[in-house]
Amino acid sequence: MEEQAASKERLQRAPFETALHHAGYGCFQWLLLMSCGAIYAVCALSTTTLSFVLPAAECDFMLSSSDKGRLTATPLIGMCVGSYFWGNLADARGRKKAIVGALLLDALAAFLSSLVQSFPAFLACRFFSGFGIIGATGLIFPYFGDFLSLRHRDVMLCRLEVFWTFGTILLPGIAWLIIQDPRFNLTAPDADFQYTSWRVFVAACGIPSLLVVLLIFPFPESPRYLLHANKPEQALQVLQRIFTVNTKLEQKDFPVESMICAGDEGEEEEIVSADTNGNETKAPLTWSKRWHAFWVRKKLLVTPPYIGLLVLCCFVDFGLMFSYYTLMMWFPDLFERFSQFSSLYQGVSAGVCEVSANVTRSEIDGRPDCPQNIDDDDKVYIHTLVVALSCVPTALWVGLTINVVGKKLMLVMMLISSGLAALGLNLVRSSLENLLLSCVFEAIVSCTEAVLFCVICEIFPTNVAATAMAVTVMSGRVGAIVGNVVFGALVDQHCTVPIYMFGTLLISSGLLCTILPKSTRPERPQ
Repeated sequence: MEEQAASKERLQRAPFETALHHAGYGCFQWLLLMSCGAIYAVCALSTTTLSFVLPAAECDFMLSSSDKGRLTATPLIGMCVGSYFWGNLADARGRKKAIVGALLLDALAAFLSSLVQSFPAFLACRFFSGFGIIGATGLIFPYFGDFLSLRHRDVMLCRLEVFWTFGTILLPGIAWLIIQDPRFNLTAPDADFQYTSWRVFVAACGIPSLLVVLLIFPFPESPRYLLHANKPEQALQVLQRIFTVNTKLEQKDFPVESMICAGDEGEEEEIVSADTNGNETKAPLTWSKRWHAFWVRKKLLVTPPYIGLLVLCCFVDFGLMFSYYTLMMWFPDLFERFSQFSSLYQGVSAGVCEVSANVTRSEIDGRPDCPQNIDDDDKVYIHTLVVALSCVPTALWVGLTINVVGKKLMLVMMLISSGLAALGLNLVRSSLENLLLSCVFEAIVSCTEAVLFCVICEIFPTNVAATAMAVTVMSGRVGAIVGNVVFGALVDQHCTVPIYMFGTLLISSGLLCTILPKSTRPERPQ
């Protein structure tokens, strides 16, 4: 009896990880995975929308390769600005509110961008689309991770990555249904206001951002955030709700009555009561205290060892997105160039760079036709769909084996192997070889950022994790901006240069990841 009483007393004053462990793992986490997964799939859909706009809108805006590079880079500039904004908003006001606001802004920007008629106005709308969607992309991992105990966190976060693949699979299907169908050309070709099929496609890609907002509304704010925001009663209510859904027991059966929370500046732990029996709680933060806490979080990020870890994560994501996002956005355009090359030079074998140079030269020499749709034989859509489908086995494999292989080793292996695949693009001699190597590259690199996110969620303290994630994501988007601008400028005549840059950055990032530490989070409860 005394032993049981001691056990109960320990649970009455449990750390957050222990309380979360006792809330259980089951139905609640799986339902949340479905909702967060749908949001992440929408993030993929919105992020890659322009990959089909590049070839489809080429005639409407008279786009050169450099213009296409600017177009794909503009949302990324919005992402760089937005990632820091949403990260700070999430740390100050909550993960869920930031995610909902980000999705609503993305939907609004998508609808407006389908209406504007000039290229500069379209760029401005896509800037705000990027500004919005990066909030949901960067915060969905910390939000979902805050509901998972250490025992299940890695595997469930990697399962979340599978939904990004679903989004990339859905995109070519939507594009094929809308862009190719002349019924979606809603205005006459000579009308002053144009609303062609690719514009309908852009608007359609904004609708899912509105729909997934409804999926996250039933779920609560992150309990970890609530505890660090001095709202212990609400944090405990969330854990009790998780406990009830997972165990089918009543809230009063939850064994934890209060939780231990460490202060922002590393002072001694204090007990923050979370029951309704009159126990003392901390007063809500004033704006001056919030401002002070903001600067305390920033100071923590720029002090050892976290500043070194942050710089390393930023470099890795820079190299990763420099390669991954650039090629992902340009794959449909490259497939279209192969299709045009095949029709111009039947039976001739050529590599990626040779195809780009010859197709561009033919356009400069005055090809009279400017197709309003992507190649009519559907190869572009089919090849893009095949590349997206190739990611599914890898995403499933990562989710099943990350705890066996280990996050660091898996990250190193994936970065180096994807770098080698990128270098191999210089060796392909046909459309089929290009498709196969593109599948290998995409299958590996598509899950790599998810593994990096898992690392970030574990090596940074909770009160700065969202900001660290946001800064890392911003660095990745800077890499993607540079990659798209460089690729757009060089793809026509000097495309071997960016391809060698892709491989070099990925391999060097993989080698640097060997110095990553183990988790700084407390050991999981036994």
